[in-house]
Amino acid sequence: MSSPSKIKSDWDFWLNYPNNLQKPENHQPIIHPSYYYIYNCETNEILFTSDSFEKILGYTKDDYSFIEIMTFLHPEDVKYVMECERKAIEFTAKLSVSELNRFVTTYTYRVKTAYGHYIRLKQSYQALEVNELGHMNRAIVFHELIDYHQQREKDDFKIFDRQSNQYVHAENRFNLTKREKEIFE
Repeated sequence: MSSPSKIKSDWDFWLNYPNNLQKPENHQPIIHPSYYYIYNCETNEILFTSDSFEKILGYTKDDYSFIEIMTFLHPEDVKYVMECERKAIEFTAKLSVSELNRFVTTYTYRVKTAYGHYIRLKQSYQALEVNELGHMNRAIVFHELIDYHQQREKDDFKIFDRQSNQYVHAENRFNLTKREKEIFE
C-alpha cells in the first residue's frame, strides 16, 4: 500500500492546479499566481491556507488571522470590499440551502504584501459547507494575482451561476427577462 506522502505527491498536479487559466490569441494558457484558503464563516477563522499564500504575499501562515488579512487591504479599497460583501450577503440570504453551493462571487481589490508594496487580486469564493440554518458555514476563497495597473471597472462585483454557466445579476439570480419577471410577480 502507498504511503500517505506518496499519494499526496502523486496528486500534487491536481491539488496545485490553479483555477485561473486564460487563453490568449495564441491559445497558450496564461497561469496567474494564485492561492486559496478555507474560511470558517461562523468563527471568522482561516482553517487552511495553500502554500502559495506565503510565496505571493510574503506572510507565513502563522503571521495572520482573518482580522489581520482585513488590514492588508488598500485603504482606498476598504469601502468597495465592504460593499461587495454586503451585496454577496444580501444575495445569498435569498437562496435556498440547496442553492448556496451553486454560485461563485468574484471581485477585485488591492492588498499590501509583507514586502511593503500593493498587489491587485481577483477574489472568487463559494460555499463549501452549509449549516443546519441554511447559512454558509465554510467557504473556499481563491485569490488570483492580476496586473496591478489594469484598471478595475467601477464595480466588478459578479456572481457566477455554475449551473447555468453564466453570470447573474445579484437582484435577478434566475436572469429573468422583464416580461418573465412581470409574469412571476
